[in-house]
Amino acid sequence: MGLTEKHESWKRRVKDRKLFRELLAMTEEEKSSAFYKDLEFGTAGIRGIMGAGTNRINIYTVRKITQGIVLYMHNHRMNKVVISYDSRTSSDLFAQEAACVFAAAGVTAYITPELMPSPFLSFATRRLGADIGVMITASHNPREYNGYKVYDATGCQLRDEQTKEVAANIAKIDAFRLRMHSFDYYLKRGTIIYTTEETEREYLEEIGKICPSRVDGLNVVYTPLNGTGYRLVPKVLEEIGCKVISVPGQDEPSGKFTTCPIPNPEKKEALRHGIKLLKSEGADLLIANDPDADRIGVAYISGEDAEILSGNEMGVLMCEYLLRHYKGRTPVIVKTIVSTDLALKIAAEFGAQVISVPTGFKYIGNVINGLESNGDEDKFLLGFEESQGYLIGTHVRDKDAVIASKLIALIANELKKEGKTFGDKLKEIYAKYGNYAHRQIAYTFEGEEGEIKMKSLLAQLRENPLTSIAGKSVSGVMDYSLSESADFPPVNMLRYEFDGGSLIIRPSGTEPLIKLYASSHLSDDENEKTFKQIKKQFNEIFA
Repeated sequence: MGLTEKHESWKRRVKDRKLFRELLAMTEEEKSSAFYKDLEFGTAGIRGIMGAGTNRINIYTVRKITQGIVLYMHNHRMNKVVISYDSRTSSDLFAQEAACVFAAAGVTAYITPELMPSPFLSFATRRLGADIGVMITASHNPREYNGYKVYDATGCQLRDEQTKEVAANIAKIDAFRLRMHSFDYYLKRGTIIYTTEETEREYLEEIGKICPSRVDGLNVVYTPLNGTGYRLVPKVLEEIGCKVISVPGQDEPSGKFTTCPIPNPEKKEALRHGIKLLKSEGADLLIANDPDADRIGVAYISGEDAEILSGNEMGVLMCEYLLRHYKGRTPVIVKTIVSTDLALKIAAEFGAQVISVPTGFKYIGNVINGLESNGDEDKFLLGFEESQGYLIGTHVRDKDAVIASKLIALIANELKKEGKTFGDKLKEIYAKYGNYAHRQIAYTFEGEEGEIKMKSLLAQLRENPLTSIAGKSVSGVMDYSLSESADFPPVNMLRYEFDGGSLIIRPSGTEPLIKLYASSHLSDDENEKTFKQIKKQFNEIFA
């Protein structure tokens, strides 16, 4: 079926008035963007712009995805799901639509009575003995986006083989043929059930057991960026002795994200209001979460200005702090392959093991599952990825900014007592282990033409590997799509090694981007020179 036929079919069949009006007003360019393909169910579920069309998130695509999961559950004799959602526009509606599809198919659906963080959904899936968890969120994407994450019974996002099976099921579904009653109907029948405060209390109790220390009068500016962390993170920080200062306009849930249209704690613009308050209050640090509170950003005062810590920098600080304070039997640290190799050197100092996995926190979660199956769960110390995702403890199988906020406060408190900043500590670490620097560069490829170009560029890099990067000869190339390891499945990623550094190239799993992860461990000037040369080189390659 072509674009025009798809568009006309939707106009005939859509019952939602808002979507119908949107269909009527579409330009040819908008039709192409909305209908040139179906949303793809991949490694992180589905993420897309909200609106009408097969390539958009709306009640019909949510129903289609959910029915595909229903078929998967029926095939594996599963009958229980937990659902939660973030603060984005229509997230609550999409969560209720999903619950109705499950209930209509005979699956008991537990749903949170209000928005909750993704790590809580992972915890609740495990604690309530559910077979599947569903989180309606687009994480840190711009406000126009929404998404649909799926978790297995361990609280880990679906593995690759599970994802493929669900995707094949989704392709069979005609969302317009699905029939269900109202949310209230199933609620009264007991096939949709609200989760209770007890599960939240148990989640917070588990966090209380991890890193059981307190701070001494630490002042923390906190922003949930209008997301789900707005209640739980301040509660956890206050329980260990922090004074929490909220950022006005960002301290309550809102899908409008008025002061942070791209609610990504990696972006300086998203932290602008928090940094302003950090300076005016003279506070010790700023903590920021993305809307589903699985990622965390940190800033601190350095001289007259504020410095924002990268995900790699915070991962290094956590690694060093935990290895000094929480010694166990051969502690295990798990990181994604694109995250800093400095963790390897720090771990070696303390006799710890580091396991590197593909990008995606589900791979970290699956390492924990493997440790648990061997009775070695207590060895797990830290999981982290450079995109500001961290997990301490085994209460969940996804990155958890709620527990991460606690650990960050403890690190800040120790440094404050020593008269040091995060930057001072990093300098000490670099002096001891090596001057590691990192830079991420992203190239955007929007729409159908962009997707075709992105695939073509990656194919060209495989057919004709680069022989030099930043003017330095390439000493090694690793194509991870050819991996045959059971512990490291094939992934669309290339790694180049060169004197004093490395470069990883991969397409984003959730956005129309090719990402470059550059690492250099020379002098400050040489590192900066290397990054500039890499950007210039790839500006020409990707032109």
